[in-house]
Amino acid sequence: MIPAFEDGAWCLPDGIHTTTLDEMEQRFVVAAPFSDERRIVFDAFKVWYSIVSPHLAGARFWIDGGFVTHKPWAAPSDVDVTVMVKREEVNALPVAVQDRIFGLLTERTATGKIQPMSGMVDAFLFARGDINTTVGWINDWKTVLDKNRDPIPNLVKGFLEVRP
Repeated sequence: MIPAFEDGAWCLPDGIHTTTLDEMEQRFVVAAPFSDERRIVFDAFKVWYSIVSPHLAGARFWIDGGFVTHKPWAAPSDVDVTVMVKREEVNALPVAVQDRIFGLLTERTATGKIQPMSGMVDAFLFARGDINTTVGWINDWKTVLDKNRDPIPNLVKGFLEVRP
């Protein structure tokens, strides 16, 4: 269940909050500022998730970024997602399925990055069970950014986890 924002806050309290797509939609599309813009981004994410998740039954989808806030100054442009999956689960997939999943991940290039779903999903795949990777993502995603994308000192936020 997604916890309520603390008084005056526009981001989730610290922690990993397990949820469903339906609850995520209700909280961060229907009941959020810029709901029309959010609807388009969320629908793109749902299509992406419907393609990727059936192949990764043991994965944990960590959702973060501006989408899981109610920041008052701008609509989110994408959904940030890290797919935490065991290497052996990915390696057991047919090569064609691996290629399809890898084609739906964000690619960093020399000039920026290429994101799936017309840039509306920022997706990364990481090894579940690798403590350094896990701690790195948690620490990165706890950071709260202001409207200039500068970190806000002494403020941390939580993020969502969706499981197939």
